Amino acid sequence: AKDGTKDGLERTRAAVKRGRSFIRTKSLIAQDHRSSLEEEQNLFIDVDCKHPEAILTPMPEGLSQQQVVRRYILGSVVDSEKNYVDALKRILEQYEKPLSEMEPKVLSERKLKTVFYRVKEILQCHSLFQIALASRVSEWDSVEMIGDVFVASFSKSMVLDAYSEYVNNFSTAVAVLKKTCATKPAFLEFLKQEQEASPDRTTLYSLMMKPIQRFPQFILLLQDMLKNTSKGHPDRLPLQMALTELETLAEKLNERKRDADQRCEVKQIAKAINERYLNKLLSSGSRYLIRSDDMIETVYNDRGEIVKTKERRVFMLNDVLMCATVSSRPSHDSRVMSSQRYLLKWSVPLGHVDAIEYGSSAGTGEHSRHLAVHPPESLAVVANAKPNKVYMGPGQLYQDLQNLLHDLNVIGQITQLIGNLKGNYQNLNQSVAHDWTSGLQRLILKKEDEIRAADCCRIQLQLPGKQDKSGRPTFFTAVFNTFTPAIKESWVNSLQMAKLALEEENHMGWFCVEDDGNHIKKEKHPLLVGHMPVMVAKQQEFKIGSCTHQMGQIAIVSFQNSTPKVIECFNVESRILCMLYVPVEEKRREPGAPPDPETPAVRASDVPTICVGTEEGSISIYKSSQGSKKVRLQHFFTPEKSTVMSLACTSQSLYAGLVNGAVASYARAPDGSWDSEPQKVIKLGVLPVRSLLMMEDTLWAASGGQVFIISVETHAVEGQLEAHQEEGMVISHMAVSGVGIWIAFTSGSTLRLFHTETLKHLQDINIATPVHNMLPGHQRLSVTSLLVCHGLLMVGTSLGVLVALPVPRLQGIPKVTGRGMVSYHAHNSPVKFIVLATALHEKDKDKSRDSLAPGPEPQDEDQKDALPSGGAGSSLSQGDPDAAIWLGDSLGSMTQKSDLSSSSGSLSLSHGSSSLEHRSEDSTIYDLLKDPVSLRSKARRAKKAKASSALVVCGGQGHRRVHRKARQPHQEELAPTVMVWQIPLLNI
Repeated sequence: AKDGTKDGLERTRAAVKRGRSFIRTKSLIAQDHRSSLEEEQNLFIDVDCKHPEAILTPMPEGLSQQQVVRRYILGSVVDSEKNYVDALKRILEQYEKPLSEMEPKVLSERKLKTVFYRVKEILQCHSLFQIALASRVSEWDSVEMIGDVFVASFSKSMVLDAYSEYVNNFSTAVAVLKKTCATKPAFLEFLKQEQEASPDRTTLYSLMMKPIQRFPQFILLLQDMLKNTSKGHPDRLPLQMALTELETLAEKLNERKRDADQRCEVKQIAKAINERYLNKLLSSGSRYLIRSDDMIETVYNDRGEIVKTKERRVFMLNDVLMCATVSSRPSHDSRVMSSQRYLLKWSVPLGHVDAIEYGSSAGTGEHSRHLAVHPPESLAVVANAKPNKVYMGPGQLYQDLQNLLHDLNVIGQITQLIGNLKGNYQNLNQSVAHDWTSGLQRLILKKEDEIRAADCCRIQLQLPGKQDKSGRPTFFTAVFNTFTPAIKESWVNSLQMAKLALEEENHMGWFCVEDDGNHIKKEKHPLLVGHMPVMVAKQQEFKIGSCTHQMGQIAIVSFQNSTPKVIECFNVESRILCMLYVPVEEKRREPGAPPDPETPAVRASDVPTICVGTEEGSISIYKSSQGSKKVRLQHFFTPEKSTVMSLACTSQSLYAGLVNGAVASYARAPDGSWDSEPQKVIKLGVLPVRSLLMMEDTLWAASGGQVFIISVETHAVEGQLEAHQEEGMVISHMAVSGVGIWIAFTSGSTLRLFHTETLKHLQDINIATPVHNMLPGHQRLSVTSLLVCHGLLMVGTSLGVLVALPVPRLQGIPKVTGRGMVSYHAHNSPVKFIVLATALHEKDKDKSRDSLAPGPEPQDEDQKDALPSGGAGSSLSQGDPDAAIWLGDSLGSMTQKSDLSSSSGSLSLSHGSSSLEHRSEDSTIYDLLKDPVSLRSKARRAKKAKASSALVVCGGQGHRRVHRKARQPHQEELAPTVMVWQIPLLNI
């Protein structure tokens, strides 16, 4: 209450006086009290709730429909909370109390504490919440606010501690109940009697599930309340704050539960494994379980035929991969592993494990990845295939295919013989033979689809074996089948992320301020994939603008393989100050309506483009699609040739922030290109417009220390945000996420968070604090780039280091919720840009697949590596002297996230469908590089796993590891360089 509403503390005190409360600490507890050590060390409050119940007054007349709906939702909150508190009381009064008093005891004191662990503390938290809720409900018609009560009640650490310990203990508590029911009939009879005596016949298990479900219920109720709270309502910001608080709390609970489960599983595996040395290895504190999966191991002979299959359980730890046989299967409803024993088959260091796809045949070579798939139009060539060709893969399916190919070959011979017949015979002519051939071809197609589906579930691992007699390393192969394609994709991605975390460059990648000496798992850190110089070389996908004294330069870097590669560089007339990706214009047409005959076949807006703003005051438009490199479509100057500092766009308008304090708006011409003369010039002041952001139907333009909110329809300034009260503070970057906008300044190390609806100032963060904790001396620093993505506020600094601050992952208010971390990998100059890329979900891929532009496929490897691509997505700009734009890859697997940033460039869906040369599944950006065969196959619509990682790319001069002893960098270490980071996406 103290941190919530202004008068919340006084109200809570008054409400508590109406009841009675007392505080017990360790010093007040009797020495002979049998409380556990954890309870003795924790402060907790017992509240005897004699306060009035939360009861809504009769509905007054003259309320609007929105007010009526909000009252009904408030009633649901009150009823829901009353039922929840009653359920907690029932657990304690109907179960814990009788069991503790029962003689003889059916549950020991220790087991009793395990089963009902932290229920009392959770009840105390909600008793206090009920006091505040009753007070607010009694004055609802005059206040009409509820969000602040939730913020005050659920932002306390005691709530997180009580719930996380309850959730972490839940599986153990249920296991104790099940075991006791099976071994003690008196206990089972007691549970049955209590259930039958209750009016709703609710079981103890159902009551104990309620704390697990509580926060999701709260979130749903507050989401409903927020939907029915219009902008400008005083409760809107508190509701958004409350939702952010609850969602953050729920995420932290999930993270703690996940960590507890991982530790618990490793201990259980160590107990159940039959190898003593492994038991000791698993018991070490630094080792944790990433995942365990049940798979089918398949053993093949030299001809690719299945010899045997066996159920296995594969354990992936952070540095070890183990395969074991489960000696006893658990019961159907059991969630514990204590009854299982594992017979270890093999255990290998994770860093030496490689996942390799099968080739199309035994003789296609070690680098082949994809099964040879015959498209329908080329099926005739199958008739000439050799019947004895050996395929690698599931034996029965390939044997069936081999038999069909053999039969098709025989039918071909029969067809030739039928042609030599002299007479005419019923059912023995060319037409019948053709029907036989067509039927067999359909069966072959169906079998190939089945084989493709099987391939999507198969994992082939190359594993290190013992050395041979001459001391050379040997390898053996293990082949597993997962139960769904999504599991395979997720498993391989987990393997690559774990291997990436083991690489030397990630052993000490980030300095964590709140570490307190404890190692935070690398699964929560951005992991460095690699770094590379961006040089002038005759070498796609990722455009970086860099500057010399008078000239600009654009480099195109391919990320299609695990090693980034510069594939083209070209110069432009002037220094590049900003870049913008403009997606393909969406065509809006009524379903079933015929196309407009007057619309030209190809418009300029049908092609994705890149806009480049320069110091000389010109805007250049470059084509950005498959097969195009340096293709300039337009080149025009701004009014008075004013320097272009920033760019933004909608589907119909292009906006340029100018150095003279104006924003020029350009409209689309009938042919889809941009008019070279501005439709409107909006004068904001005299200071440069350094940053532009599109937000719904408004344009946010930063000039000096102010942000002007401009309507995209009327071009009128609708609002103004004073970002800093001090004179001389100039806005350099803006990044928006949810309903919050982070603002950085050209000088100083402070970031400020504002609410996008009310423009209220919500939070200040000084990034100098974490940086100075790592770097010696107190060097001055400022913010040079900004990005909000996937639970991180990533800040590039003038010292070349990255700062990553934790923010809520969900679309609420992106306030910083921790002290963050600083990268040990840094540039030798300021971080010029940070951009984000992530993978599409399957439903988005299906949409893009249908709209892919047809194009010839490359015939050789050089062409494959050189295919640029572009696509559709929202677009952004930045005002840095260097800029970066993400174009996507050529497989159609990229999409722009909703986390927008004026300094982050943009990410786009790719057009075109090139066939990449993959060798082994060693790509550390596996989610971004999907199997091209599977992307083109319309027959396969298997559900994909969600992306579990995303790429972040930052750029600056050179690369260095931050050490205490700094040295002067060499000239070659100052070359323009990009660092590629992979951000693990933890499931919420």
